[in-house]
Amino acid sequence: MIRKLAPIVAILVTLIACSKDKFQTEPSLEVKSHSEVVAVQSSFTVSLEFTDKEGDLSGAGDSTLWYKAELLNTRRLSQGVPREYFDGYAPLPEFPDKSSGEIQFRLEYRDFYKEIDERREGFDKNDTIRIRFAVKDRAGNLSDTAITGNIVLLGQ
Repeated sequence: MIRKLAPIVAILVTLIACSKDKFQTEPSLEVKSHSEVVAVQSSFTVSLEFTDKEGDLSGAGDSTLWYKAELLNTRRLSQGVPREYFDGYAPLPEFPDKSSGEIQFRLEYRDFYKEIDERREGFDKNDTIRIRFAVKDRAGNLSDTAITGNIVLLGQ
C-alpha cells in the first residue's frame, strides 16, 4: 500500500511546489532594449520590462523610476566639466494595475553628453555611457537594478 501512495504523494508535493507565484513582492526590472549608438542632438529610448506581484507599479501614487548614467570615457573632458555620474528620477505615468509590462523611457542626448578636451592628439568626441535603473512601487518596495549595455553618444 505504501508503494502505491508514494508516487501520488511525490506528484502532489511537486504540484504544490510548482504552483508558487513566479512574481515577488519587490518589483523586478530588466533592460529589454536600448539604442547602442546615438546621433548628435537626438533622443534615445530604453525599454524596460517589469514584473510586480501586487501590480502596484502604476504612477497613480508614489511610484518612481530612478536612473543613473555612468560616464565610461577615459579621455580628458573639457576644462571645468566634472567627471561624475548623472542621475535623476521620474514619476511613472498612470496605467492600469498589472503584474507585468513594459516601460519606455526617453532620454535626451544633451542631458548626458559631455564635451571632450580637443587638445589631445588622435581624439574623437564620442562618449560612452551605461545607465542603471530601479523602480519603487506604491507600497515602497524597491526593485533590483537593471543596467544597460554600453551606449555610444556620437560627438559633433
